[in-house]
Amino acid sequence: MNEEIDEYDIYHQDFTTVSEWEVFVARLEEVINEWHLSKSMLKRFPEYTKKWITKSEEIKFRGIQFTLSYHMLEPVKNTNDVEYTDDQSLLSELQKGLWESASNFMEDVDGSPFPVSNWFGLKRYLMLCSSSPLVDGSIIKIVMSSVNIAFGNVDCSVPLFVKIREHWQNVYLGVYEDNDYKTSIDTIHLKRISNHCSHLNGLMSLFKSKIASPIALDAVLISAKLCYELKDSDTFSWKQRNNSNEFLSIDGFDVKKLIELPFGAEKNPIHSACLNAIWPQFRESAIVDSSTFSDIDPIMAPTWTITLKLRNNIQCQLSEIIDKMMSLLDERNLLMDILGLSKSLGLVNPLHKITEAPITISKLVKAAIGQNTSVTEFKGPITDDLLMPLLYYVFPDAIENSNFPYPDRLDLESKQSEGSESKLCSYIKTSPEDGLVWRLSVTAIRLLDAGGLPYLAHFWYEFVQELQYRWEHRILLPGVTEGPPNARTCLLHQKLQLLNCCVRRVSQGSGGGGGSAGGMGGNSSEDEFYDCSESEAGEEQLPWDRPVGRLTRLGNETLKNGAPLYVPRTQDPAPKTEDQLEEDAELMVRLGDDAKASELRARMMSASLLSDMEAFKAANPGAELCDFVHWYSPRDWKPDDGGSLGDRMLLPGNPWVEAWNVARPVPASRQRRLFDETREAEQVLHFLRSRTIGAVAELLLPAVLKAGALKAMEEGATGNGSNVGGVDKRRTFEIAARELFEAEKESCRSVCVRRILGSSAEGKPLDVAGRTRVLNAVGGVLPPPFRKEFTLRVKDTVGPQILRAALSTDMTLVGAFTERIVCL
Repeated sequence: MNEEIDEYDIYHQDFTTVSEWEVFVARLEEVINEWHLSKSMLKRFPEYTKKWITKSEEIKFRGIQFTLSYHMLEPVKNTNDVEYTDDQSLLSELQKGLWESASNFMEDVDGSPFPVSNWFGLKRYLMLCSSSPLVDGSIIKIVMSSVNIAFGNVDCSVPLFVKIREHWQNVYLGVYEDNDYKTSIDTIHLKRISNHCSHLNGLMSLFKSKIASPIALDAVLISAKLCYELKDSDTFSWKQRNNSNEFLSIDGFDVKKLIELPFGAEKNPIHSACLNAIWPQFRESAIVDSSTFSDIDPIMAPTWTITLKLRNNIQCQLSEIIDKMMSLLDERNLLMDILGLSKSLGLVNPLHKITEAPITISKLVKAAIGQNTSVTEFKGPITDDLLMPLLYYVFPDAIENSNFPYPDRLDLESKQSEGSESKLCSYIKTSPEDGLVWRLSVTAIRLLDAGGLPYLAHFWYEFVQELQYRWEHRILLPGVTEGPPNARTCLLHQKLQLLNCCVRRVSQGSGGGGGSAGGMGGNSSEDEFYDCSESEAGEEQLPWDRPVGRLTRLGNETLKNGAPLYVPRTQDPAPKTEDQLEEDAELMVRLGDDAKASELRARMMSASLLSDMEAFKAANPGAELCDFVHWYSPRDWKPDDGGSLGDRMLLPGNPWVEAWNVARPVPASRQRRLFDETREAEQVLHFLRSRTIGAVAELLLPAVLKAGALKAMEEGATGNGSNVGGVDKRRTFEIAARELFEAEKESCRSVCVRRILGSSAEGKPLDVAGRTRVLNAVGGVLPPPFRKEFTLRVKDTVGPQILRAALSTDMTLVGAFTERIVCL
């Protein structure tokens, strides 16, 4: 009995469902159309730069992530676009590039992310590359089929390549097609060289077998390059003497050798020299190269070039001593611990003695001025015969007629960088070239290299002792730029600028009597007010309504009450270094956000403002806030009704109003000082004396790195224009040290090129003298070539046919063959 069959069960199948493969093809077409790469939309440019521009899209197929990227030479700006009008112009450009690319070799680079542009002379191309190696044959066939379909459907105007096999093999399959011709590009990579392809005759037979159309006799043009590795030759030996510590010679101190930082490689940096014997072009009948006989003679090659290969781990002298100082950055022990002086100087390492009472400035000063006998009798590892010339080099004003005076003008920008667009380590905040910090840092790193931490610690101790002496005797530091601390300079230079500010303030405030032994006098940190000037000495009990501390009248301006407006004598703002500003900012943040914290924060920020208000009230009795604003901030003052406050000053909670209400009429000479030079100087000395090893290295490194950059520039190195921002100081040092190392390596290469090639350039044809020098070095006989490369090309009735072969321990064949499309 026949059962009834429901036709619905059999035929209910949706044949309109789109498969994954169709989605893949459609996505390829969509992206190519979005990039306007069809023949009808592509634009032609008359000129191109050498810079490649790239755009890409991610596409997924069968669980594999593909990247479709478009690569194109950047057109020259200000050129008119010319649209392609027909397929013939596109094909002509492609074939012209193929033919002219034969002058390149496979190892040449043109800046493109993939070598196909150099191999085939392309100005633009598409590349489909998988995230993981594409080694499955069936997947490769499906992908190539998809590429061919998408290429034809969108009428693509640029060659399209697919990268297959392992990525390191650089194997590509490519296609370009128009209405009449198709160009197929294939790559083969084998780990072993086949016997048939190990010589030129075999490659010639393979090439001719791939050409479909007949070619004329002796029509094939060949380019060849044979590479020879030259090692262990006297010509390539390194004869550079290591003089890094010659300034410590037994014949006495030599400053010239001290200030000359060691540079370059002490040992031979050359691993090998690669000699390339090149035949730019010859016909197939000119040379015989078979499995049994070869008349290829590298001595007769028209062109020789040499490229140098440096060792992987070059020991560069400048970078080595910088690394020694960089390695100290993590040291947390006090530098004076190296000399055993921390206890005698009253210094405490906060990491070791957090619970102990803090060190007072007075105790530190007593220890520094010699009341502790263990300090005054200290003898360090550096002998006096070496130590004194070192100190006289850093402090040349300590002796008469010094041979090393500081320059009259101290510039932050080094002379070598003037007019240079790209500067080494330009992002490092440093100090003036050949200034005090510069000399100190260079001397310190040379001593660290010569005698290790004990030498560095001893020299730092003597340096701080000299600063202490100069502060006590009111002697300005030489080699430091004038003025308050400059935030564009390194922290050590700022500290020395601050110390000089203290010396100037004491000298000016004490009426020239700062040369006494104690030198503190009326400027002790315990004094709260300025001393009266001579004109005010007899007016200690002034009434509040009597003007005091006037400097000059402000033009014809008047107060609101009609009295003349006088500019008061005010205190100079307190100079601060960058670490002090950071501490102030951190304190502001820690205060919190409540009302009391806001009031305290406003009071701290308006200390200088309050001082100026009190001086103004003293100079202008009966003045109002609008009178002060008229002088202090004219744009916030209105002339209405004899003078009134601007809109900004009338906002609720304005700290100026509160400060004016609490300000008393006190001249600057009687105010509490904004800047206590004695306290600040003692803090600078304590700061320098109590540094850890890592902190001292951090203070010295900026000038060391800049001095190293100057040395590298003198040796011919160029900067890369690095712009470092948003990183901490440690990371900045690491970037600069790496930049110097690369510059030093490049300089080593330049020196090697000059010694080996003479006037010839690396990678450029050698002149007769250069060829003779190389031949003499190898005894007139070259070793067997480690790599051979041939390029075969011919123009037949269809177009240019190209075959490239690179033979080494492995073999790579690259072919581009054009054929006519036959329509059935």
